[in-house]
Amino acid sequence: MKELVKIDCYIEEYKNQSNCLSARLRDKKTNKKIILSGKNVNKEHLLKFLSQAKINQDTMPTIYERNGTDKIAVRGYIVSVKEESIEVCIDVESGGYLFE
Repeated sequence: MKELVKIDCYIEEYKNQSNCLSARLRDKKTNKKIILSGKNVNKEHLLKFLSQAKINQDTMPTIYERNGTDKIAVRGYIVSVKEESIEVCIDVESGGYLFE
């Protein structure tokens, strides 16, 4: 059985190739991009989840800051660690992501 890990993340906003505002998760400790994998990953659900941070920014004002107190907890097991990213499979009991 793979070990369940928790990674504390913040939201990074950036412009994508179409020059549209986009968002992704980054690890607070290493600043590496977090890539979610597994059959339970739903990109549309994740984007709706991340948009809730923008809507509720007054209650989570530091969710976009690496050193802020607000965070998103990603739970799963690590599939790979690369120079620029960490891939986390969330297909385990208690796996997923939530505002913490």
